[in-house]
Amino acid sequence: MNITINEQEGCLVAALSGDLDNVASIQAERDLAPVFGRDDCDVILDCTDLSYISSSGLRILLNIYKHTRKNGHAATLRGMTGEVDEALRLSGFLQLFKVESV
Repeated sequence: MNITINEQEGCLVAALSGDLDNVASIQAERDLAPVFGRDDCDVILDCTDLSYISSSGLRILLNIYKHTRKNGHAATLRGMTGEVDEALRLSGFLQLFKVESV
């Protein structure tokens, strides 16, 4: 699991790659700490290179959604494919987040 965070056009963009499974979610929470440290911008979660997401990963996404919403901003999912798209669709997450295709 690899996460890079950049600021682009006033938004934080977190690019997720690899498997966001139960083991990786512990480090992912640490890596995503800068997102929770900001309350002044929208957040885009770029899932283009994310190949798998577990329930622990879904919990992290839900926490990001709650954080941004609480601060009056939006959380967007970008570029989901395959298994990740199916997991997010079945869990109802696509109804919470804004969704962008790549």
